[in-house]
Amino acid sequence: MLIAVLCGTPDILYRLGRLGCCLGLGLAGIRVQTDGLEFLALGQNYLFLANHQSYCDPPALISKVPRNVRLVLKKELRSVPLLGTIMSLGGFIFIDRRQSAKALKQMLAGAHQIRQGHSFLIYPEGTRTRTGRLGHFKKGPFALAIESGVPIVPVTVSGSFAIMPPIQLRLKPGTIRLTFHRPIATTGLRQSDQHSLINQVRQAITLSLQESEKPVAKQNTGKTNFEVT
Repeated sequence: MLIAVLCGTPDILYRLGRLGCCLGLGLAGIRVQTDGLEFLALGQNYLFLANHQSYCDPPALISKVPRNVRLVLKKELRSVPLLGTIMSLGGFIFIDRRQSAKALKQMLAGAHQIRQGHSFLIYPEGTRTRTGRLGHFKKGPFALAIESGVPIVPVTVSGSFAIMPPIQLRLKPGTIRLTFHRPIATTGLRQSDQHSLINQVRQAITLSLQESEKPVAKQNTGKTNFEVT
């Protein structure tokens, strides 16, 4: 932390963070397989939007995304001793999920960081799935993408729910599969295009999910699939 402050860059925190994620996953017997990394262009920053299955998702993604990524997290994590300070130094954004309007405003503040060349990782469901299936998407991440004009990379996380369901804290050895889909351009889009953008991202993520992880049938029909809370 001291080196990061003195150097004026959080790069060392990200390097140590990735090392810690790799070490933790390895000790837990968790393998991470990736597909689609060839779609990412060198020097381009992205908004990575991934489904959220368990607490294993962040370390799996951080260890495999080939660049520094900042996260949008619930504000309660900012008060975690040491970790909250490290994440603040890393440029993470903390939002109040209980106040939608305030959360959206806090999230849109990230547009400035994105325009400066930083990449972000956000879970459009807003929280972990409780059933193992893909949930509804919130509008905030898509408003941020359109505001900043950064390409979206949909990321499918599969297998993480079985390793650590929300009802337990114990990890099971297993394999997490990360599928990075082709970037979706947002340049020139308006906020009125949010539903169409949600549709594209959701379809891409669903494509690589196991059948037991896909939305239930009623979520795949009509407008319900794109409504948010």
